[in-house]
Amino acid sequence: MFKKIESPIYAITPTYIHKNELLDAVERTLESEIRLIQYRFEDEINFEERYETAKEIQTICNKWSATLVINNDHRVAELIGCGLHIGQDIEDTSFLKETKNISFVGLSCKNKPEQQAREDSELFSYYSFGPLFESKTKKNITGPIDIVDVSSKMDKEKINIAIGGISEINLRLVKQNKFNMAAICDGIYNDLKKIEVNCRKLIEIWNEN
Repeated sequence: MFKKIESPIYAITPTYIHKNELLDAVERTLESEIRLIQYRFEDEINFEERYETAKEIQTICNKWSATLVINNDHRVAELIGCGLHIGQDIEDTSFLKETKNISFVGLSCKNKPEQQAREDSELFSYYSFGPLFESKTKKNITGPIDIVDVSSKMDKEKINIAIGGISEINLRLVKQNKFNMAAICDGIYNDLKKIEVNCRKLIEIWNEN
């Protein structure tokens, strides 16, 4: 399913907006022709609120023929029947083999392309690397990764996604380094009044010859 997604910009919702404000942001993002969005939330958000919010986001995704990904909660992804994103620190992924409704799973690799060769790699539809640049939402204790080094070592036969601090200023560099997609949070939602403008500008830049 994931391989059929034609959305070079992968939107990630900010954790600081909730409820109607969040749903409005999702609607406007998808209306701007982005077709892949990840619901990211603070750890403090309880399961019931995560699930109810995810259901409402999925309804919006269905309206726009878009794909939803849940960040780090396989229970919600299983109940919704959508994608799941997990971190490389989750070494025991046996629980994924027991799920029936999760559409696909993406793995965060930070700066370690060797994660693409781990024993359970057949479980993952995509691999994300980052943060590529200074980021407010994608933290790394060692700072941004070496984009040239990572891109030269990642498996080009797999779907590779760049994340962290990406905006219209540096998006061209992401594409030049042969990433398939760019996952973006602040570059879209830095000003909630400009979501449509930001989305369309990012798509325009990616689609440049």
